[in-house]
Amino acid sequence: MRSFEQGITCGHRLAAASDRLLLAFVLLSLVQSNGCKKPLPVIAVIPRTCGTALWEPEHAGAASVARQRGIDIYWNAPMRDDDIQAQIGLIEKSVSRGYAGIIVSPIETLPMRTPIRRVLAQGVPVVVVGTELGISPGPNLAYVLSDEHAAGEMAARRIGAILGGKGSIAILGINPQLMSNMERERSFETTLAGQFPGIHVAVRQLGLSSVPQEQQAAEELLAKGEKIDAIVALSLASTRGVYYALVEFGKAGTIKLVGFDQDLIPPIRNGGIDSVIAQNTYAMGRMAMDLMDRELHGKGSATVLEVPPVLMTRDNLDSADVRQVLNLAWWPTR
Repeated sequence: MRSFEQGITCGHRLAAASDRLLLAFVLLSLVQSNGCKKPLPVIAVIPRTCGTALWEPEHAGAASVARQRGIDIYWNAPMRDDDIQAQIGLIEKSVSRGYAGIIVSPIETLPMRTPIRRVLAQGVPVVVVGTELGISPGPNLAYVLSDEHAAGEMAARRIGAILGGKGSIAILGINPQLMSNMERERSFETTLAGQFPGIHVAVRQLGLSSVPQEQQAAEELLAKGEKIDAIVALSLASTRGVYYALVEFGKAGTIKLVGFDQDLIPPIRNGGIDSVIAQNTYAMGRMAMDLMDRELHGKGSATVLEVPPVLMTRDNLDSADVRQVLNLAWWPTR
């Protein structure tokens, strides 16, 4: 009887020891797995502003590549697309948090040069999207740009077609603080003068910092009563502001509006806006994240990539090309 009880006791002890060994093994496995699992690199993606049809596709494009390459994204931007100090602050915050790289779409050219040089001096790779900074690309600096020369040509040919080669136009939203804007303006005027000499530029107006200011400037132009057959608006803010002014004066559709930088889509469908030359920021986001991934793996080079713009009209709004440009699905569906 005693040996039987001793056997039971030994069996219990062996079972308990086995349980303890199993528990220790599980805990050790958890510790090892957590210790060996490296945190994903984080890339800060900082557009000019959030929540617009211009920059949210960049989010979608960058996120699609990041998911494939095992990269996390910190996505943030100023509340307004004229708040350069807020954008610089986000860059500095990203560096202080130790993020692995920065993808940024500068609000202005000149004020962004010094902050970007400081980032590069710390060995943090940067991909600049949307405009050149006047800093040459190098091992830690690359550019992904919309082809603004092609965009200017596209706008000029659209104006020439809708006016039949004759008429007077106004150019609004000229922004000397942004190299990309000046390139599209130069290309537009050069193409217009060379191919459509019968079209006269009656008004040239500098861009202002917000939609309400652009609307007020356009309303003042319309109030003067000068004969204008079409308006070319060179930025998102000027396109929206001019459209609102045309609606206010009952001229939407009568004075043709060719805008830049997609934001107002319904007026294109109903004819209030003739057309918009759209940046393909979805493709730009994908390319920027791909370049950043190369930088993280020591394969970066002095790269400048250009992405063709897309002319959005009422006739092609539902096409596959335009749907891809307007892709806002930055979070994957399952």
